[in-house]
Amino acid sequence: MSQFGWGSTRQPTIGDKIKSMFRNDNEPIDKKAIIALYRVKGSISRINAYIEKLKEKEREYFQEVVESQLNRDEKRAKIYAREVADVRKILKQLYQVQYMLQHVALKLETFLIFHSAGAEMKPVLTIMNQAISLLRQTAPADLWIEIMSAMKELEASMDTSVVDMSMTTDIALDSEARKVYNEAKIIAEQKIKERYAELPSLVGEPETEKTGESSV
Repeated sequence: MSQFGWGSTRQPTIGDKIKSMFRNDNEPIDKKAIIALYRVKGSISRINAYIEKLKEKEREYFQEVVESQLNRDEKRAKIYAREVADVRKILKQLYQVQYMLQHVALKLETFLIFHSAGAEMKPVLTIMNQAISLLRQTAPADLWIEIMSAMKELEASMDTSVVDMSMTTDIALDSEARKVYNEAKIIAEQKIKERYAELPSLVGEPETEKTGESSV
């Protein structure tokens, strides 16, 4: 009888690795790292899809701004201009989180390949927590709940914990986490500048303006 019918050329999938790790309890941190990697990559995919939806919404709103100005409807133009600005703020944070989670995934892959010390996961936990904090402000729960679950499992396997950052504004980051956070912020700002047109100057204008000047 054949063992399991596996072909000699078949490469193990993530699912195979997870099953094999649970058949061997020698390295619990490895098990958690594989599951965390799987969940982080899934979250990245969901964030990418959410970004695409928001990009489409931003294009629709911006077109409304343009058309309203062509129709000399300044009030409508301002309403949609503010909507565009709000969407772009969310996109900026999502681009930042996207970069941070890509860094986390790379760190987890490196950890699994080279079997690094478990202590090297501490900066990863900090970055994950910061990503959750940003996502809670701007995105639905299904975009960050898997990351939180993965982080808690890694914490448990390392017998450590990271302070919950979602409820505080002043967050202390270690040097590596701070570097990743700042790099992600710069990249997010660059993406916003490169990909989106400038909003009309009317966005920041006060509501009380040009009273008594409507007649030409």
